[in-house]
Amino acid sequence: MLQIANLEVVYNRVARVLNGVSISVGDGETVALLGPNGAGKSTLLRAVTGLLPLHDGDITKGTITLGDSNLARMQPEAIVRRGVVQVMEGRRIFSDLSVEDNLLAGAHSRKDDIRAALANVYSQFPRLGERRGQLAGYLSGGEQQMLAISRALLASPKLLLLDEPSLGLSPMMTREVASLIRQIQARGISILLVEQNAAVALRLAQRAYVLESGRVVLDGASGTLLEDPDFKEFYLGHGSGTATARNFRDVKHYRRRRRWLS
Repeated sequence: MLQIANLEVVYNRVARVLNGVSISVGDGETVALLGPNGAGKSTLLRAVTGLLPLHDGDITKGTITLGDSNLARMQPEAIVRRGVVQVMEGRRIFSDLSVEDNLLAGAHSRKDDIRAALANVYSQFPRLGERRGQLAGYLSGGEQQMLAISRALLASPKLLLLDEPSLGLSPMMTREVASLIRQIQARGISILLVEQNAAVALRLAQRAYVLESGRVVLDGASGTLLEDPDFKEFYLGHGSGTATARNFRDVKHYRRRRRWLS
């Protein structure tokens, strides 16, 4: 499916954000991309979907291939036609359009019966069907995320890129979004999942990569990472560092040492 090899990305011709990143996503596989803010996760998704030029970014080295297609220099609309669709961070719905018009915007590249596809969405997500004529901006945060993901599904993706799908959602709505992602997995769609909530991401993904300062510093099966002491300390909050600190001063001056960087 997706193969990224030795990818380097530079912004404004001077700021290197990705430095030799290599990852893969197999057919029907869900892969999580984890890491702190500023690690380069969203930049990686922009590189895959051809949106880097909108942010003054450029691929200076490496390859991005989907099957036999080289995506690295392809226009965004051509990438969508090849089955790569992104749900951006913050949902990015059209607030002043109705729920149905938002969905139709995602279906513009379909060749089959769009109305049948819409009916299928409404049967899967009755809440969207009940609000089809309502302005999307009046939906709750969780409903807007469902709308954004459903809009992406109407483009018939082979590979779905999800950027922080649980951001700003309540625990209950996070569980609903996770349930939606499992439904997508059951359809055999490959997923590259960027998610700050590492515990949620690893419950959904078969494998994961940890990105820091533009490099992959750790990768492996989800179950393996969940047992890794460094990963548990730095991304799940389990470990000897802040857990044993006696006060805020101890927390503030705690120096984290990652064995994968030593």
